[in-house]
Amino acid sequence: MKPKSSLLGTLLLFVGISYAFAQSPDDASSMFVFGHSLIHHENQVNPTPSQETSVPHWIHFLAQEAGKQYNISGQYGFLTTHINLPPIAQWGFDFAPSAWESDYETFAQANFSDVLITPANFIQWQGPSENFYGKSFSPIDATNTMIDWCHEQTPFINYYVYENWPDMAPFLNADFPPSNSEWIAYNEYLQNDFSDWFDGYFEGITANQQDRCVKMIPVGRLISKALQTSPYDQINITDLYEDNAPHGRPTIYFMAAMITYMAIYEEITPVSYQVSNFIEPIVRNNYATLSEFFWNELLAFNIQNGDSKVFCNTISSTTDQDTETITFEFYPNPTTDNIYFRNLNQKVNISVRDATGKTLLNQTIDNESNPLDLSGLLSGMYFIEINTINNNYKQHFKIIKT
Repeated sequence: MKPKSSLLGTLLLFVGISYAFAQSPDDASSMFVFGHSLIHHENQVNPTPSQETSVPHWIHFLAQEAGKQYNISGQYGFLTTHINLPPIAQWGFDFAPSAWESDYETFAQANFSDVLITPANFIQWQGPSENFYGKSFSPIDATNTMIDWCHEQTPFINYYVYENWPDMAPFLNADFPPSNSEWIAYNEYLQNDFSDWFDGYFEGITANQQDRCVKMIPVGRLISKALQTSPYDQINITDLYEDNAPHGRPTIYFMAAMITYMAIYEEITPVSYQVSNFIEPIVRNNYATLSEFFWNELLAFNIQNGDSKVFCNTISSTTDQDTETITFEFYPNPTTDNIYFRNLNQKVNISVRDATGKTLLNQTIDNESNPLDLSGLLSGMYFIEINTINNNYKQHFKIIKT
């Protein structure tokens, strides 16, 4: 007879194996990152208790809230050093599980599902197809070499180019933080020449990787776009960045994680997620709205033929036809009992969830004369998901019941 501890271990192993097989591919990510400090920033000017200035740290908590699995390993460096293969697993996290122990496992044995690659943020002074200074290869050449090597180890990997944000130092006449005019100039560069460089970099990679899923996550430009709109334009720059590199504070890495989560899991971040107090209050209090903003931007981030530049699979999105037919408004918010709709001209399914994500109410609304009845719910904040019957349109809202 086996000792009790051995029996327990066998049972836990069986449960773990059963759970692994129960997971669908969309519910799990085992990721390796060829990265640097604009993904994982450890040497903070203003230290935090854990890895709050790290994209994987926040992806872990978003995935956990959504009931998904996220394992992560990565290494520091730039393309000129990442090209020295095989890589090693340098990163460790307090909460996010490790995906690879490179001391005794090969890269192939780790069986990664996703690889994230990002170049440095200070090399955009010349084109992505031009050789690095003193080297015989370009950023595009290096990245294709890395993808080819990874493919030889594990054929079925999704590859993502992580668009970071540019060095801020060239835009500053004095020390950090930037003046208002310097901040405007920085974002203008980010939205134009810097993003154009990444577009060319992505095109050069995909031209040689047509039989593989290689996508791009436009992190820098989406964060920049959000920060130039209300209410996010009211956030102090020193609450976003801590130096002119610019390394971010927790809020920047959280926003980057929201975008990256949506790209790799191909869904909006979980509406029930309770945003940490480490995150700047304007972002924390507008999390659901910001999620919608990022999600809609990603849905519209396509190549010329209309295929997504972000998602490996086809994502149901709002088409032009959907936009013309779903242009409704809802009111009042806050409300005491009912939510009414204006200009709703087709049947929709509505789910009401509480802050934990528990579904409290499902209702079908036929037209604007049919209200959503919240009279049976206690006072508080609720999250509303609206779907058309054919699921070609989905939208989330936050409702306050008084």
